[in-house]
Order: sequence, then structure tokens, then C-alpha cells
Amino acid sequence: MNPLLTIAIPTYHNFQMLSDCLTSLFKYTDFPYKVVVLNNAPQDADFLSASLEGPNAQFKDRISIINMEINKGWMGALNIALDSCDTQYFCMMNDDVVFIPGNALFWEQLVSSFNYGDVGAVGPCSNFVSGSQSLMVLNTPDIIETSLLIGFCMLLETEFFKSIGGADETLPGGDDFDLSIRALDSGKKLICHRQAYLHHHGQQTGKRIKGEYWDSLDHQERTNNAIIRKHGVRKWHRTFSAGWNFLSEGTEQ
Repeated sequence: MNPLLTIAIPTYHNFQMLSDCLTSLFKYTDFPYKVVVLNNAPQDADFLSASLEGPNAQFKDRISIINMEINKGWMGALNIALDSCDTQYFCMMNDDVVFIPGNALFWEQLVSSFNYGDVGAVGPCSNFVSGSQSLMVLNTPDIIETSLLIGFCMLLETEFFKSIGGADETLPGGDDFDLSIRALDSGKKLICHRQAYLHHHGQQTGKRIKGEYWDSLDHQERTNNAIIRKHGVRKWHRTFSAGWNFLSEGTEQ
């Protein structure tokens, strides 16, 4: 079967976590997908290829590696993968996530969420994520409409993602806030499927490159101000508050 989904994974000198991510992806999930690894550390090209030979060698025909000439960052790498994407669905995914046993329906659960009307993007539940996708947001329905999806694992229809311009490479961060706002502005829904769980280590690449500045108060302020300048305070606050709705009743929480 031809792939229906492209999973784009930007990476920067994170061999072990990337290997664990891919091993768990192929071992525990089942779907017609292909994987594009976007290597932002060009000096690591040979070592990265060698590091993927071990447990993932049998899946080499489903993995392609694009080595950047320079570090293009998260957004730049995603746009390169998006430009050449030829599948119906596109997923941006961090390299520091791990799929868990019993996860065979993970991708089917996410893809099925596009049946809820005009859906722009879908995301799973996780241990390390803010907003309504957090595992610790209890007493919520299995499938909810939200105002924010985090980019550690965000699934979109490829043509829709292209139509809204891909990822904004000018932002200092907060690309998931920006994408959430643009999706909502286009009249689309954002859906969290909480039965689809993905374990997330969190902040691995950012901390490695930016040190303690990453996700510091200064970094958060700079990111929030960039989103406010682009979209205004109201839309930033709507997204930042990460409210959720019952899909059936439409009652905001």
C-alpha cells in the first residue's frame, strides 16, 4: 500500500533518542506511513546513517534522511519536508518521543479525527505537553475540540498545511501557537484525541542548543510578543488559554 502519511522528524545530534523514537514507532504502531528524518547537524550525516542501521535496518525502505547544509531549525526543516510531501497527511514530530506498547491504532485514531467536520489539525495526549493535551487534564472526553495543539506531534492534511503557508520561519519559537491560530482563522477545528497517547521526554534539542535560555522567562516573553505582534492580543490569549469544547454539546470549559 502506498503511504498515506509522511512523518517529518527534525533532529540535531540526538542519536539515541531518535533511534528509540523510530524503533518504538515501527514496533508499536501500524499505518501506511513513511518517515523523513531532517538532519540539522550536517557534520553528523555519516554517523546518523550508521546509527539507524541497527534495530531499524529492516525499515530502511520507509526512512529517508535529508541532510541540511546548515542548521535550518525546526520550522525550516519542516518546510523542506512539506515542500516535497506527496502523501495525504503530514505529521511534524519531535525526535524525543517514544511510542508505547498497545499503540497499534495510534495513527488511525488521529486520522479518524478528521471526520469531525472542518478539522485543520489533530494531536495526541502526552505526559510532557501544555494545555488540553496534557495527561493530567482529567475528567475530559476522549475527543475534544481545543484552541491549541502543541507541535511535538501534530497531524495535518498536507494540502491544508501548504495552503496556510507551512511553518513561519521568522518566529523565535511558538510555531505551534502560530499554526493553531492560523488554522482557527481559516475556519478549521483543532482536535485532541486523548486515547492516542505519546510519551514525550521534552525540551531535548532546545536545551542542547540554547542552554538555559530555552523556555526561560525571557524566551517565553520574546515568543509571546512575536505571536501578539503577528496576530493580536485576543487571538494570542484564546490560544494561550488552551480551552477545550465538548464536540457534541459545544460547551466551553
